[in-house]
Amino acid sequence: MIRVQFFYNRFKEICGFKMTGHSGYSKYGEDIVCAAVSALAINTVNSIQELTNDVIEVEYKNEGGFLSCILSNSKGNNNSKEALILLRSLELGITSIQKDYKDNIDISYREV
Repeated sequence: MIRVQFFYNRFKEICGFKMTGHSGYSKYGEDIVCAAVSALAINTVNSIQELTNDVIEVEYKNEGGFLSCILSNSKGNNNSKEALILLRSLELGITSIQKDYKDNIDISYREV
């Protein structure tokens, strides 16, 4: 199962996410759920890096399907509107996928 945790700051702004695991929907190389979630997450990280001036802390481990991304200013509310929209778009995309693949994706939320 893919476990996704979205981080929110005290201002109720999304400020990052953490993903672990594999969906188990199909075998490696044919798993559409893993591919979809991975594409959304990697695109979000790349987009924040290329399209905003925000600094992000990224950690990636292929083993265990681990990806973590958090805005460096996660405790404050000085994050760019663009970064917040990109993270919110990721959340929207993953929650949409989860509606059809409930057994493969678990979503939670945490204040940081």
